[in-house]
Amino acid sequence: MLKYLFIICFLSTTVLFAQNKQVSAVENAVKELTSAMVAADEKQLRKLTDPQLTYGHSNGLIENQTAFIQALTSGVSNFTEINIENQTVDISGNIALVRHFLIGQTHNKDSEPAPVNLGVLTVWQKKGKNWLLLARQAYKR
Repeated sequence: MLKYLFIICFLSTTVLFAQNKQVSAVENAVKELTSAMVAADEKQLRKLTDPQLTYGHSNGLIENQTAFIQALTSGVSNFTEINIENQTVDISGNIALVRHFLIGQTHNKDSEPAPVNLGVLTVWQKKGKNWLLLARQAYKR
């Protein structure tokens, strides 16, 4: 009986450790994406997003991967600061659902600096060893 209890505890710990490792990997991908958005780093943005990306803004605008990256690298959408708060990560297989609040500053082309305070849901898909942003939807808080 004790032997079976040990096996169950060991397997539970192994599964929990693997899950925590994946959560950390997703959290790291979110941080990398945030940094790439502020830096307008085209190479990193492409590396972190899926070619099938659908990126929904709080104003209803929907962009694909190309439009999302173009907006950031051209200055049409220019984040000068992004802070993530109250983030949760839920993983099911190779899909991760991330919810958080995005608080920051933007200084878009042809506009004054403005604060940003959004709720965001992102969907990440694991492809190979990497987590890629597949979908994003923001809403005004």
